[in-house]
Amino acid sequence: MSSSLIFPALFIAAGGKSAAWFIEQCDVFGQAIALLLVFCSIISICTMIQKFLELSSLRRRNAGFEQKLRVVDTIIGLNLLRVAEATPYEYLASEAGAAFQRHRGKVLNEASITLCMGHVENAIQRAIARQLVRYERRLILLTSLVSGGPFLGLLGTVYGVMIAFGGLSDKATISQLAPGVAGALVTTTCGLLVAIPATFGYNYLITQTKIMTTELENFASSLADRIELELQELLHRNDFADGVVSAPRVQTAPPAPAPTPISPAVEAPTPSFYRDEVAAPGTENL
Repeated sequence: MSSSLIFPALFIAAGGKSAAWFIEQCDVFGQAIALLLVFCSIISICTMIQKFLELSSLRRRNAGFEQKLRVVDTIIGLNLLRVAEATPYEYLASEAGAAFQRHRGKVLNEASITLCMGHVENAIQRAIARQLVRYERRLILLTSLVSGGPFLGLLGTVYGVMIAFGGLSDKATISQLAPGVAGALVTTTCGLLVAIPATFGYNYLITQTKIMTTELENFASSLADRIELELQELLHRNDFADGVVSAPRVQTAPPAPAPTPISPAVEAPTPSFYRDEVAAPGTENL
């Protein structure tokens, strides 16, 4: 295996020696690990670019669909197809619409609206879970490269140092030991070159994913509220069409209690001592 094919145009300013010289000091095992790490680095960069473009496209299409929903009169009347290419917002709206279609014609009172909204909200939550898996897809690959790259490089370094020390004689000099150790350190360098860009890329992408997750949950909440308001309005129109709504009741004061009948006054007898006082003179014996 020619190490010059791995880094054809890369030179390291370390005593005027190129990367090819360091690779040549590795054994076959170290060269294999270095080649594997270069392949992992290419995969990592391609994954980060692809994921960045995917999240940017989904966010732009979500904003466009949300803008379209603001100008439509009703959501429950939309017929959205559940296709694989749909944006997360479109998928949530289609799942909510499908849940409502199962209750079409059964919304007759407030209890039926509550039952319908329970099914709609469950469908929205299931759709959110599926879209979160879509958001986090391929991020596990970056996590594996961040964690496994340095360890894989360390494995090559430890193995190379072990071989370098094992091949020394009793009167070995530093000039005999240095090339083997330098070649063994190549794998650790390659491992770090894989892990460092992947770490920065993963942190950026996971932050964008969390932001889009929050936006998705907010859209789901507003979608459920709008569907419930439309169901209330639909029930209100149906009640007026059927003549069910009656005139508003006016509160009236309670009837006044009937007056208590007053019995006729009975003239009380005049006390005897009063009669004695007012009797005319000369009438005492009468």
